[in-house]
Amino acid sequence: MKRSFLTFVAFTLLLLVASCSPKPARRVVILSTNDIHGAIQQFPRLATAIAECRDTVEVILADAGDRWTGNAYVDKAEQKCLPVIELMNRVGYDVATLGNHEFDYGQELLRERISQADFQIVCANMESCGSELTVPATTIIERGGIRFGFVGLITNFADGYPDGQKSNFDGLKFYSPFEKAVEMQSLKEQCDVLVLISHLGDDMDRVLTVDATEFDMIVGGHTHAIMPEGLDYNETLITQTGKSLKNLGVTVVEMQGNKITRLENRLVALADYAEDEEMKAAVEVYYKDPYLSAPIGSSKIQLSKVGLANFMAEAITKRSKSDVGLYHFGGVRIDSLRKDGISIGDIFTLEPFSSTIYTAQMTTEQIRGMIINKFNDSVNPKESHRPDINPYGTSYTIVTDAEGEAIDVKFSTLKEGRTYKVAMGDYMYKNYNFDKSGEHNATGILVTEVLLDELRHHSPLKYTNEERISIVEK
Repeated sequence: MKRSFLTFVAFTLLLLVASCSPKPARRVVILSTNDIHGAIQQFPRLATAIAECRDTVEVILADAGDRWTGNAYVDKAEQKCLPVIELMNRVGYDVATLGNHEFDYGQELLRERISQADFQIVCANMESCGSELTVPATTIIERGGIRFGFVGLITNFADGYPDGQKSNFDGLKFYSPFEKAVEMQSLKEQCDVLVLISHLGDDMDRVLTVDATEFDMIVGGHTHAIMPEGLDYNETLITQTGKSLKNLGVTVVEMQGNKITRLENRLVALADYAEDEEMKAAVEVYYKDPYLSAPIGSSKIQLSKVGLANFMAEAITKRSKSDVGLYHFGGVRIDSLRKDGISIGDIFTLEPFSSTIYTAQMTTEQIRGMIINKFNDSVNPKESHRPDINPYGTSYTIVTDAEGEAIDVKFSTLKEGRTYKVAMGDYMYKNYNFDKSGEHNATGILVTEVLLDELRHHSPLKYTNEERISIVEK
């Protein structure tokens, strides 16, 4: 009887002590990617990394946009862009937002791919105004006893639209991401951790945190920034992983009661992981395309990004019988090209946009104005204050003031007062700010057609990696 009573007392005290002890910490890991750009060859390593993490902790898998455009075996697949969605479904993505390149092949295809995704796609600052394309602004995912609220945002800094051909955005309105971020903070009332999935760029993510102070973290994309440990900025953790699935973002979230006690981010290099054999076999199926994989030419040297821009600028100039060629580095979608066995797929990966050649009659002063306007670009600042317009037929030096703004351009061969026939891609002609008063011509000639012809008939290619742009301060 006495022993039973003492046992009861001891048990009661144990319960009291337990009730006074801190609740155990809850832990969830957010794994994140951004700007995949069709790099499906990385999915076998990604699958291994995700599986290893899931073996030890609860996981949420998120993506910050630009899932395709950059790999011909995705972009030119029989069902265009579907390979990357199918592989994302296989590894178990939970949530994503839209990137500007999601619109590259039109809204009808994008709607279909969204319907085939097993993960939720959110975007708060896009609204249909006659378009059939709609996605929710937010979603809440509960994992490991923690409620995560996700808000999606896409860039709209190119005259109120994401970067790309304006016709791809017909019937859609894109609101200020900064204003929407402030508005969407109210979701914090329904969750424990508020996460922004942003396709704005790390520079704009920092601006956003000034007024939108309730977000605990940002899964970022668009600028391809490599942030090894994230950035604690205005008490918000900003993350980004680079591009093309070279890295995986790992953010550990721990909560004690209602308080976040740990929020830490780091990058892991996927090159350090072995390939999952089942995923490897699945990826190989997409690469068994005899048309895309057939080698058609070679190059005397391995071309760098600069060398590829030289190749593209010269090729379109000669094909259009122009005096000068201009090609923007943003349209060069790979960093280098091997010397031997260059394939059709390589060329479509280099230029995945189905760009066409425009020609325009331009004076030296008009060409100068175009370069200065782009260098000082305040509408699309991620592309400004750095070499952007790569030339053929001349080289040039940008002269800047003490604040780093372009004030002049000195050409090596162009003569003042003369008019030249200038070749460029349709994206540059339609989107760059310059005087278009001269005669112009939409040739309809595909840039890829020109590049393929060069490879077929002039291999090995003899282009160099010589830089044709320099910058000096006055």
